[in-house]
Amino acid sequence: MRQSTTPHRGRDWMDQERATDEWLRPDRVRIEPDPLTRLMIARRATVERTVQQLRGHGRVPRVCLYMLAVGGHVPRHSLSAARSFAEQQGWQVSAEDYTDCHGTTGPMARPGWDLVRRRIRAGLVDGVVVLTHAIISLRPDEYERQLTWFDEHFGFIALVIPERDTATVQR
Repeated sequence: MRQSTTPHRGRDWMDQERATDEWLRPDRVRIEPDPLTRLMIARRATVERTVQQLRGHGRVPRVCLYMLAVGGHVPRHSLSAARSFAEQQGWQVSAEDYTDCHGTTGPMARPGWDLVRRRIRAGLVDGVVVLTHAIISLRPDEYERQLTWFDEHFGFIALVIPERDTATVQR
């Protein structure tokens, strides 16, 4: 049995205490944690755990690449960066890359992303390499759902540029 690294979603006593404190002292300055930092920590833990388990069984992690195409152009430089990243990690890269058109709303509406998830579910690949988290979704809740799904299906999402680096660029 393995311990889940899925982020905690329920309210515990600390959440209730925080809510009460906010209600009683609305003028108090509070620092909100960056949701992307929490998701980055969970994602990295999943990658490390999955890769360690695979290597422990004598397997090289198998990954596929996923990117968004802008204006119908294949993102060759992004795919090349993702391929280089995967090879530096010592992972086996699938011959087939997956792309979707930029502008499609959520990841669940994209046929290429659906194919990546099918390959994970079927056990044909162990993970997917993406340039940034924004390629999956700009919305933290959607991105978190994808991380949870991959963790539940013993897969992982690896990013060439980590969440905290892209969060700094976007601000």
